[in-house]
Amino acid sequence: MKIDDRVKAAFQQVRAEEALKDRTKALLLQRAQGRRGRQALVAVACCLLFLMLGGGWMYMTPTAKISVDINPSLELGINRFDRVVSVEAYNEDGQELARSLDIRFSGYAEAVEKILGSEAVTALLAGGEVAEFTVAESQGAQAQRLLSGLQSCTAGHRNTYCYSVDAQWAQEAHHLSLSCGKYRAFLEVQALYPDITPEEIQGMTMREIRTLLSGAGEEGQAASPPGYGGHGHHGAGHGWGAAN
Repeated sequence: MKIDDRVKAAFQQVRAEEALKDRTKALLLQRAQGRRGRQALVAVACCLLFLMLGGGWMYMTPTAKISVDINPSLELGINRFDRVVSVEAYNEDGQELARSLDIRFSGYAEAVEKILGSEAVTALLAGGEVAEFTVAESQGAQAQRLLSGLQSCTAGHRNTYCYSVDAQWAQEAHHLSLSCGKYRAFLEVQALYPDITPEEIQGMTMREIRTLLSGAGEEGQAASPPGYGGHGHHGAGHGWGAAN
């Protein structure tokens, strides 16, 4: 083989080795980038999952309760965004009312308007029954906001009363299988009639409870129970706040 041929062959081999090195580098870089890409994708997915689970938990956690009591008795669990995330009935009429409504995940004001506009509640109020809305929650700012909203929702309806109570009442009420509103009524009646039982209050309509307190008021002024905060508008209500 001539010298020129040997030199060309050597250069060709060097170029081939360099090309192989370049391809090897490119392949390794591609694999490395693929691993980093997959790692980044996994990290993003984990972050999204965390946000979804954490956000979902925050969204589904009630920070307040709105007790709705007429004869139907139920409670709306309200989250930090003022939306209904749970509906719990406390008697058979409450169960029927809850089944007739589609209010979960709606705003609390929309839910209350649907309740007041339902056929069952409209008929009860037209017949002289009383509807009471009681806010119980753990953060004062939300309590005031919900109470103000309830007063606006009920402004066009007669025989409706709005209240707010301490958050601890919810636990005490539920221990007795009462809604917050019925528990508030129980404490007020119990102050005048010590022998009254939660079961007796549970079986009474809010109108019957008011009639009971009104009769007691003829002998002496009805006292509000500790922790009670009654609020309302357009009229008076025997120590129960005010009504529309």
